[in-house]
Amino acid sequence: MLKNKAKGKTKTVVYIDNYAQSNYALKGKSLSPHRKLSLKSNFFFVTYLANKDMIVAPIEVGAGIEEEDLDGALENRAYEELGLDPTIEYIIHHHEIPHDADGRLFQLFIIERDRYTEIFSSLQKQIKYIDLITPAPLLYKVLYDLELVESKGVHCYLYFTKYDTFATFYKNGEYLYSKSINYSFEQIYNRYCEMTGETVDEEAFFRILQKEGMKATQTDYQQNIMKLFGEIFISINDIVIYTKRAYDLEVIDQMFIGSTMGPIIGLDDYAQNYLGLYSSSLEFDFDLNTDEWYIDQFQYMMAVRALQYSSEPESITNFTLYPRPPAFFKRSSGQFVATSLVVTALALMPPTYYYVSAKANETHNNILQDKESKLNKEVTKYKAILGQKRKEITELDNRIKLLKETFSGKEKTLVSVYNKKVHYELKSEQLEFFSEDLAKFGVKTYNIETKDDDYYLSLVSPSDKNITKLIKHVSDRYSDKISSIDIEIIQKDKNSTFYQGVLKVGLR
Repeated sequence: MLKNKAKGKTKTVVYIDNYAQSNYALKGKSLSPHRKLSLKSNFFFVTYLANKDMIVAPIEVGAGIEEEDLDGALENRAYEELGLDPTIEYIIHHHEIPHDADGRLFQLFIIERDRYTEIFSSLQKQIKYIDLITPAPLLYKVLYDLELVESKGVHCYLYFTKYDTFATFYKNGEYLYSKSINYSFEQIYNRYCEMTGETVDEEAFFRILQKEGMKATQTDYQQNIMKLFGEIFISINDIVIYTKRAYDLEVIDQMFIGSTMGPIIGLDDYAQNYLGLYSSSLEFDFDLNTDEWYIDQFQYMMAVRALQYSSEPESITNFTLYPRPPAFFKRSSGQFVATSLVVTALALMPPTYYYVSAKANETHNNILQDKESKLNKEVTKYKAILGQKRKEITELDNRIKLLKETFSGKEKTLVSVYNKKVHYELKSEQLEFFSEDLAKFGVKTYNIETKDDDYYLSLVSPSDKNITKLIKHVSDRYSDKISSIDIEIIQKDKNSTFYQGVLKVGLR
């Protein structure tokens, strides 16, 4: 962990999401929300720069360029090849990426200084210093450093935030390319309202998206959200095709999908079917303690990034223009004062040392002799007391252990009796409320199976519409008794005019 070498205490690392206006603090291995930002000497401030706010572009230079000339050469090539406005001041950082050709290939991160000031000036006024500002696409490097993802193959990371949604590509554990799309959570909500032709409640929209994802129970909502994410993955597919062609990639081995609100149910399956890429949720265990039900993965990755920066600052791309000044004695003025004090102290040291040492030793010996006799009596007294207290503690521990065992046994018995009397419900009673509805809609069942709290009803009806109406009726009427209802397919029996399907009902 970060250490304050002068005072020997652990620093508190404060992670700031300047876009979502949320902050977390890491002290030791505990991560918790940080309510109010303020400057303290033992605080280390970290934040990130969204991919959307940067120009991300590859620039190739000759292998023979000296390191001291590299920044200037890349800047000149950027103005030439990317058409940067010479009247605008830019902040440019580079990150070298693997390259098989003779030259060297760098991914440039470029942001206009005015935009940079717009993003961070308000934050800088609150806390004065920002120790580390890292580009968001480079945060995924910690997954390989911690061996949470194998450093082999090509991986695509898709992350949704309220401000920005972007895809990032890594090859063999090294950053390759990143690109934003115009489907942040805010833009997704606005697009959904356009599709429905009305302004829906924003909180309700995101609550359903977070809780049910791509498998919403509301038919209209599910149809619109599937259509909307179809548009999103058209953009993602274009990025995948471009990246494979531009960087000579044969295959994308795996896609990780995450968001600031947590995993979106069914989205990884949807992506896998739509893009043909093996997909999974972007959710990893960083071995940090927290009481929050979910913390944005960016917060965890920024935590690790800050710890890496404390030990190897040269290896981390840092966009900050508000660094913390060096300690007083590392500045020129501080070094001058320190040198003057040392010279003066050396001149006075010999005579002062011998005189003070003699007097100090004499006084110290007298004090020690006087205290020794008093302490011997005190030691004898407290040894006897401690022995008695240890004996009492041992007896109390044994009694507490016995009482805990007795209580635990009674608690288990009472819970078991309560559950059997209160919560047990016959399966026949659970299915009773279905019988009238089957007859009402002209639907029959010829087989019923149960597994845990799920029931599988084999339905047959002369009309597929009857089955559809039954499902909607049951879903609306018994929403307080069922947790889910689903039917994979309704198909016509080849040997008759009837329609068949297996209805799955999950009871609460």
